[in-house]
This record gives sequence, structure tokens and C-alpha cells, in this order.
Amino acid sequence: MISLTLMKAITLVTSALAADAFSLPYCLKSHGAQAVHSISRKAANHLRCCTLRKIPTSSRSPCHMASPNEGSRRRDSDDRKDYPQNQVQPTPFVGLPSYKRIMLFVATTVLIWISEPLLSLVDSAAVGRYAGKDVISKTIAKGPNLSSVVQLAALGPATMLCDSSMYLTFFIAMATTNKLANSFAKYDLEEQITTVSHVMAISLTVGIFLFLGINFFGEGLLLSILGPVGATVTIQTSRGGTETVDLTRQVLNAAQGYARIRSAVYPLSVMGLTSQAALLCAGDTKTPTIAVLVSSLTNIIGDYFFVAKLGFGVRGAALATSLASIMSNGILVVNLWKTVKGWKCNLKPSLKASRLPFVSFPDRKSFFSLTRLAGPMFFVLVGKVMGYSAMTIRAGTFGLVSLACHNILMRVFFFFATMGDGLSHSAQTFMPGLLYQKRLAEEGGAEVVEMNDGKNARTLLKRLLVLSTGVGASNSILSRVIAKNFGVAFTKDSSLVSLMSDVSPFMGLALLIHPITMTLEGSIIAGRNLTYLVGTYMASFLILLAQLNLVCTKFIGVWHALLLFQMIRIIQFGSLVWKQTATKVLQNGNVCGAM
Repeated sequence: MISLTLMKAITLVTSALAADAFSLPYCLKSHGAQAVHSISRKAANHLRCCTLRKIPTSSRSPCHMASPNEGSRRRDSDDRKDYPQNQVQPTPFVGLPSYKRIMLFVATTVLIWISEPLLSLVDSAAVGRYAGKDVISKTIAKGPNLSSVVQLAALGPATMLCDSSMYLTFFIAMATTNKLANSFAKYDLEEQITTVSHVMAISLTVGIFLFLGINFFGEGLLLSILGPVGATVTIQTSRGGTETVDLTRQVLNAAQGYARIRSAVYPLSVMGLTSQAALLCAGDTKTPTIAVLVSSLTNIIGDYFFVAKLGFGVRGAALATSLASIMSNGILVVNLWKTVKGWKCNLKPSLKASRLPFVSFPDRKSFFSLTRLAGPMFFVLVGKVMGYSAMTIRAGTFGLVSLACHNILMRVFFFFATMGDGLSHSAQTFMPGLLYQKRLAEEGGAEVVEMNDGKNARTLLKRLLVLSTGVGASNSILSRVIAKNFGVAFTKDSSLVSLMSDVSPFMGLALLIHPITMTLEGSIIAGRNLTYLVGTYMASFLILLAQLNLVCTKFIGVWHALLLFQMIRIIQFGSLVWKQTATKVLQNGNVCGAM
């Protein structure tokens, strides 16, 4: 009797596993990786062992991420007492996204990333319109709206120093996105937890070093940005003549005050950027969106209070931005901590990752692994910052008005450039999983090819390029309309408004190309072709410097150089990405992705 009962039980279990094993490839092909959540853990393990042999084994289910509708998870009896029964975690998407999913992701990402340039635009508008004349009243007796120009000129180098410093830390967020996206594709929960813990420690360290660097070396950096004649202005005297006035000290003091206030919150800001990247990659777009809304509201109120009411000028703008940064980044870090805590609940307590602190420094092996990925990304960002800094320095050689105009136009440019950054982030998030599946298709044979269409990466690239073309066209039109017709929103100085209108066509052309360039760049990062990326940026930067120093004779030539910079990159990136996403035919006649 007992033997008969055991035989029946074995037959039932075998039938169930066989049904699940045969249904998994179809579900994966039809609905993507998220279909695994609806199939039993044992069947998923069976498929992983028999078909996806290259995925490293782990002590948890390969489909570790609970879907929002899943409620409590089925667990082994020895683990159930330690795990909460209602862990609801965001679900990362692995597969070919539709146009709708890409547009939703880009829209959410742009809303999140648009915060920083939007706050800079608000700062520029508040300082330009409400800065008091007491800053230079002892130096110049007469000069309508000149105080506004000085404050804006101080805001230019200060925001460039602060934004460039923070921008350089994006290599941590980019490395986080890349490593997590590959971890999600491999269903490696331990790697996810370890990656977050290590990058948070690195973010905290980098933020502290940035704070110290700006406070000890900020004055020298600001002087180099201002240049030899960047803080001089020619005014008309009461007798009808002209006089050149050097305002370097006034501009430098205001810029240095702004930079020191902003840098005080850098440790939390860098951790917030990394947390934002991790949450987006994990499928949580709600938390970053809330953080952006809180940040924007805080900054607008702060600018009105500190700049318009109290008359603190650029220092007031810095205070408002710093308070906004504390609010938003605090929300991001706390929610990432909660997400990681939920991930740990899906691991057995015996595993090392389940006991890993939220912030922990990597060991030598993990550090070198992160360095191989983050190091080239850092040099890519350095190339971008050096290029934009060279433009600002060259603009400063044409006088104070040109420097102030360049500051406003760069704020507008970076505001719309977030659209291209969102497309780049989409490529970095969705592409790694498809490229990983291609490697499995090349190594795993016909069974894997049935689950993975080798054309998925090329299809994703085409969809991103279609969207980036439309985004570039709208950015070009809107940015030119703002610069040409609404310059009075940033300053009352007529010479500034006129110069903005003259340069606006070239800013529009640069923004037309920018989204396509960033989409291609994100695809290169997703494929980890980082050596090629670093080499192309070195070449592009050298060409940009040659254009600025040898060809540029007027302020408008600075924006000619930016347009050339965009065109060179799109040519360099396009050829590699098209080859990277190409397809080839295996010996069995199936289509497979070629890396």
C-alpha cells in the first residue's frame, strides 16, 4: 500500500514538472522573463539546469523577484519562519520592450532627471531677475541691470563646477545600472544585494572627497573657469565714453559661496544618484518620481524665499538647491534600503549576502570588478566635462556678457538634454538582458534559440532610434523658441536677450542630434565596449579643442564647436552599435545575435 502511494505521488510530481518544463519556453518567448513568476520554482530550476546552463547556480529560485500581485511567496519549510509573508518588490523587466513600455520608461526617467537642470533654470531666472545691486554698488555708480549680469556670470562658473563635479559621479550610477541589469538577466539575487551595498559605500566616499575638494581647491578652479578676461565688462560713462571694469573679485566671491554651500550635501547627493539608478533598474519609478516632485517644490519655494525676499543672490539659490537635494536624496536612499531589505528576505540566512550591511566596502576582488566597469565610464564622463568646460572657458574670453549668455543657453541645453539621457538609460536598462540572451543563444544551441529571437537587440535599437529622432526634433524646435522669444524670462539685459536669439539656431541643431547620440552611447555601454568608447571620446575632445582654439573667433563659434562635437560622436558610435546588434545564422539555420 505504501509503495503504491509513493508511486502515485511520484507520477503526479513528474507530470507536473514535465508540464511546467514544456510550458516555460513558450511563456518566455511569448511574454518575456516575467512569465516565470507564474510557474513553479522547481520547473524554473529544471529549465535553468537543462537549457540555460550558463546561468550560475544559486541557493534561491531564478525567478526571485516577487511580482506586485504575487502576495506571499511559497518557501521551503526551513525558511518560512524567517521571511515576511507579504514582501512586495518592484519587478525588473527582462526582454524586448514595446514602444509603450519604452516611452513610459523614458518619460518617467526624464521627469526624474529633468529635476537638476530644471532647478538650475529656476536658479538662473531667480538670480537674474531678483539679485540686488548692493553687490557691486560700491564699485559702479551707474549701470542698469549690471548687478543681474554679475550675479548670472557668477552663477555660470559656480553651477558648472558643481554640476560637473556631480556629473563626474554618474559613472557610479552607470556601473550600478549595468551590473544590476545583468544580475536581473541572470536572476542572481546575491549579486544584486552585494552590488548595491558596495556602490553605496563608494558613493559615500566619493561624495566626501568632492566636498573636501571644492572647499580646498574651489577658488583656483573657479578662476580657471573665469579666464583672464571673463569678469570684465565695458560700460558707458556719463560723458558718453566707455570704460572697462574688472569685476573678477565680486564674481569669484559670489561663485565660491555658491559652490561651498552646494558641496556641503554632496555625500548624500552622490548616494541619492546611485540609489535612483538602482531603483529605476529594479522597476521602481514611483519613488524617484516622488523625490523629484518634492525636490522641485522645495527649490522653488527656497528660491522665492532666499533670493526674492531675503536678497541672498547666488548664495540664496545655493541654499534652496541644497535643501531640495537633502529632501529628494533622503527619500531615494531610504527607499532603496527598504528594497534591499526585501531582497534579503528572499535569501536563506546562511548566505553571506543576507547579512551584508546596506553600506559596505568591497573586497579586493569586488573592487577590481567594479573598477573594470566604472573606470572607463569615469573617463568618458571626464571627456564630456572637459569638452563642456572648454566651451565655457572659451566663451569667457569674449567678455562678461558672452559668459552670462553662455550660462543661460547651457542651462536650456542641459534641460532638454535630459531627453537624450533618458533614452540612453533605457538602452542601458533593456539592452543588457537581450545581449546576455544572445550569448546564451550562441553557446546553448537550438533549445535556447527557441526562447530568444536573435533580432531582439536590433529591434530594440530601431525602436530607440525612432523615438530619439522624434525627441530630437521636438527639442530643437522648443529650445530655439525659448531662447529666441523668451529670453526676458532669464534677464532684463537687452544685449543678453539679443545674443541668445542669435545663437539659438545652433543650439537647436545640437539638440536635434543629441538624443540619437545618447541612444547609441547607451547601447555601447550596455554591450560593455568601454575601451572603444574611451578612445572615441579622446579623439572627439581633441577635435573640439582644435575647433575652439584655431577656428573659433566669435562667441557663436563656441556653439559651432558643440554642433561638431555631436556630429563626430554620432558617426563614431553608429558603426559599432549597428555591428553589435547584428544577427548571424547558426549552423542549424537559427538566427542568433552576434556580439
